[in-house]
Amino acid sequence: MWDEMRGVILLRRAFKSLILATVFLLLVSILSPALTAAEGESNGTSQGQPATFSDIKEHWANKEIMELAAASIVAGFEDGTFQPAGKVTREQFLKMLVELRKLPKDSTYVPFKDIQASRWSAPYIAAGLMSGILQHADYSNGSFKPSQPITRYEMAIWIVRALRIQPSSQEAEKLLGKLKDQADIKMNRDLIEEALETGIIQGYPDGKFKGSNSSTRAEAAVMLVRALHYSPVDPAGPTAPEPSRKIVQYRPEVKKITSTNYSMRDKDTWVINDPNLKLKAGDVFVLPPTAAYYGGVAKKVVSVRNENGALVVKTSVPKLKEVFSKLDIHTTEAINPKQLTPINSSVQINTNNVAAQSTALTLPCFNIALNNANYGGVILDARMNFCNLGVLADIGLDVDIDWFDVDLDFYSKLVLTGDIATNVTVKADTGKGALTEPKMIPLTTPFYVPVFTGVFVKGQLFLKIDPDFRASLTITFDDKFHLEEGFNFSLSNGFRLIHNTTNTASLNVDSKLDASLAAGPDFQLTLTLLDIAYAGIDLNPGIQAGYGRHYEQGRCDNIYVDAFLRLDAIVGYDVWVASDEARLKLLDLRYPLYQQDFHCPAPQPPNNLAAKLISVRLEVGKFNEAILDRTDIQLSWDSVKDATSYNVKRSESPGGPFTNKRSGVKTLTFTDTTAAKGKTYYYEVTAVNANGESAPSRVLPVNVIELPPPPPQNLTAVRGDKGVVLNWSKVGGFVAYNVKRADGSGKAYVTVGDKVSGTTFTDTSAGLFKTYTYIVTAVDSTGESDASNAVFVNKEDLTDITVINPNIDLGQFVILPVPGNFNAYTDVGSGKVILTWNAVKDASGYNVMRSTSASGTYETIGAKVNGTKFTDTTASIGTTYYYKVAAVNAGGGESKATAVKSATPGYGIR
Repeated sequence: MWDEMRGVILLRRAFKSLILATVFLLLVSILSPALTAAEGESNGTSQGQPATFSDIKEHWANKEIMELAAASIVAGFEDGTFQPAGKVTREQFLKMLVELRKLPKDSTYVPFKDIQASRWSAPYIAAGLMSGILQHADYSNGSFKPSQPITRYEMAIWIVRALRIQPSSQEAEKLLGKLKDQADIKMNRDLIEEALETGIIQGYPDGKFKGSNSSTRAEAAVMLVRALHYSPVDPAGPTAPEPSRKIVQYRPEVKKITSTNYSMRDKDTWVINDPNLKLKAGDVFVLPPTAAYYGGVAKKVVSVRNENGALVVKTSVPKLKEVFSKLDIHTTEAINPKQLTPINSSVQINTNNVAAQSTALTLPCFNIALNNANYGGVILDARMNFCNLGVLADIGLDVDIDWFDVDLDFYSKLVLTGDIATNVTVKADTGKGALTEPKMIPLTTPFYVPVFTGVFVKGQLFLKIDPDFRASLTITFDDKFHLEEGFNFSLSNGFRLIHNTTNTASLNVDSKLDASLAAGPDFQLTLTLLDIAYAGIDLNPGIQAGYGRHYEQGRCDNIYVDAFLRLDAIVGYDVWVASDEARLKLLDLRYPLYQQDFHCPAPQPPNNLAAKLISVRLEVGKFNEAILDRTDIQLSWDSVKDATSYNVKRSESPGGPFTNKRSGVKTLTFTDTTAAKGKTYYYEVTAVNANGESAPSRVLPVNVIELPPPPPQNLTAVRGDKGVVLNWSKVGGFVAYNVKRADGSGKAYVTVGDKVSGTTFTDTSAGLFKTYTYIVTAVDSTGESDASNAVFVNKEDLTDITVINPNIDLGQFVILPVPGNFNAYTDVGSGKVILTWNAVKDASGYNVMRSTSASGTYETIGAKVNGTKFTDTTASIGTTYYYKVAAVNAGGGESKATAVKSATPGYGIR
């Protein structure tokens, strides 16, 4: 069996199950300033909704939706709809639950990394955490994902937690076990069973639960109405407390010894002084409790002899069924402060009558205090107030008999419950060196909680701290939480964890250097049944809080808080069909609760401040009668970490004073449009965030000079009949333009148009079989501008040219352009298809081609047609045809064809 420093037992009757456990979890957070959440943002609701919704009049959930709307738990949308088939997000459904329970929403602190205090749902998420609807451990990656659609599984467990429905003592999973997909539910199975039993959620007709399915707004409304009508205080309901019972019946042959004059010689040998006692090998006997053996002893005789008038009995441990014919205990026992003795004079235990929370279990409140207790340089002042602290215990045997077998199972339950408020101040004096050794500080001597004759809990309460103090400091914890923690065990089902603890907390640190502290109570309890069966836990929950001092390095100081929970369990039993000792590390958890930066310095000053002069020429006025000619100064700088904006300042003297040209600049550039030509200005830039304004950047002098014109914009180039045609946007003022060309995509530009007065130019010297790149510059008396954008012109596409007969006179061969403005239409009067096009210079005629498919084979239906119009008289009525036309010269050379046009002949006017 474990020694005195190990073990808490929480034994739980739940269909052949054993809960052993207990917890005291100091989940800690930093209380942020309360911020008002923006109600209408991203929550799918709006204020002032109509009494009815236009899209649910015939909906199956109309009654439930309207009931919730009347209670202001749900609302519709601005268009008067409810959108019952829409999805419900996690934050939306949590808001509905919080409103249904009328929970306080006076905090916006949420320990999820993806939730800002300014988010509209932050007060509801905080309320959900404080009430136990949400449990941070369910989100191991630290993200809540508020906009994610909520699943049926999440809805079920949230509602059960919101209604504080306690799992039934019978854990047969009567409904959950019948679902075809019940194996998909890995966690919180007891809560899903309760949701099914209460009817808050139901399975589908195909026998599945489909817990991963997202829920619609209508389904959520129905479940909320069921929750609204659920009565947790209904005596016949699932939360009605079981009556206390203590049924212990020994087998008739068990010898119940009344003498308390006995002692143990070794672990197997007992000396009993009782002149009337007669024992023989095989007998099972029970010794009564004494001061030395608090719960009494049950043994089986191996051998017996008489020694000086006393019986010296060699024994073994009997099996449970050899001792009890019936064993069924269900009771709630208080941890009475009268049972607790301070470990020394630095610990005070006082009783009070103030209840921390109204619960079904009403037990005495007591306070444990440490006053200026010094433990190797660590000075503790602690106040821990415990209310309703008690043990809910079951213990017994299940016997199932059929024609062929007797099935035995040992079950038990022990759950530690209570409401606890703590205030702990730790002061560290590192004058003799760093403090890094863990310290287990006992608060009480071992205490006993009697359950029944032969059944008791033995425990001891400690405060465990694990410091890492490199400098003197003071850390203060404040914590309030409702505790309900444990686990189940049975021969058939093994260990199962129970975790239903909620809390609120705050932390304050006064230190000049980095420091961290892990602190939390350590409950060590064992449950013993006449030394035959036993169970225990060593439970160490708490928080680790750290403080980082970085201000002098230009970074924020920060506090982080992690929760930890370590739970080891043991159970030993011996029944007819099984004998074993089971050990298991049930929990070794650590997850972040909170991290906050504070005492932050202002940003660093911007680096690499630079300036560029920009020429601006604009024609302004209704008739462009005025010319705007100025030189702007464009400033740029490097990004500064954590800066939210920048202030740009200017002076006409290098020593100042500097005045703001622009505050709150969100980009890394700023253009000063107010500079005067011929003057010198001095600039500096500062970075800004919520913590203040940085020191200024270096001072940058800028001399404003006359600049050449700005470069032309929007240059384009296309091939035309006479060459490459270029166009660009006008540059204001009295400027001319130089057009430059390079072969291919090269950069060796030569001027092909000098001092062009307009904004268009045709390069008639461009060859058909070469590619070119063009740029344009603007020129005036101040000089030549930078180049415009470059444009690339490809060579003419000659893939459709007919191979020339070498006997033809090449001097007569001319490549004609494509006929322009080609069109095909059906004449209203005749119903015929008429084709028209523009004339092509030097063309001697035109070839008209037709096909029944746009990409099909075309046949010539009109060769060397004179004029620019053609009527198709052979087309069939109602058939769509596709046409194109090419120009033909006197030598028979044909141009490229026009784009394809389609038309469908009809009957015309009849």
